[in-house]
Amino acid sequence: MSNKTKSYKVAIGGIVCSLSLTLMFFTGVFPLLSFAIPIYAGALMIIVAHEVDPAWAGAAYFAVSLLSLFLTPDKQSSTIFIFFFGYYPILLPFLQKIRPKPLQLAVKFGLFMTAIYIWYRVTIFLFGIYDFFANFSFLGKYITIGVLVFVSFIFFLYDYTIEAIEEIYVEWFRPTYFGKKAVKKDSAGNIQKNKA
Repeated sequence: MSNKTKSYKVAIGGIVCSLSLTLMFFTGVFPLLSFAIPIYAGALMIIVAHEVDPAWAGAAYFAVSLLSLFLTPDKQSSTIFIFFFGYYPILLPFLQKIRPKPLQLAVKFGLFMTAIYIWYRVTIFLFGIYDFFANFSFLGKYITIGVLVFVSFIFFLYDYTIEAIEEIYVEWFRPTYFGKKAVKKDSAGNIQKNKA
């Protein structure tokens, strides 16, 4: 690896980590965005994954995750970034290769539900966060169904949005602002990254 290439990777990783941590810090300023901000911070990992490689994106994710535990005022936000939104954009290109499409969606949803369940239990145990299910107490005996429908809607909306963000980045933003060729797609519609 040349010094120039190494410097480029470090620079991209450092900038993305700084931006992600800055966003995570703002969860203390804008508490109503405590779940939206980790999504934005995680989406920035798309840049590292495409401009460098997924391994470096993973390193950036671990760095932001560790530092956010100490610097982020809202522990709910930092932990949900760690348990799902921080690494999902990195895994997305690999998950998109799963065929058929219904199986792909099932795997994605299973990953999401597992991560959210673990996150929920950890936050209750470590931080004493309020019981999320209490917000749906008006549903009575249908509370489980109601929560499942709500969470499913949130996930599929998020998955659709993050896929759209990645496609816009690699097909428009990257060629326009980084001067690199637009990526190609294979016969299944998966994004194929061009090496810079």
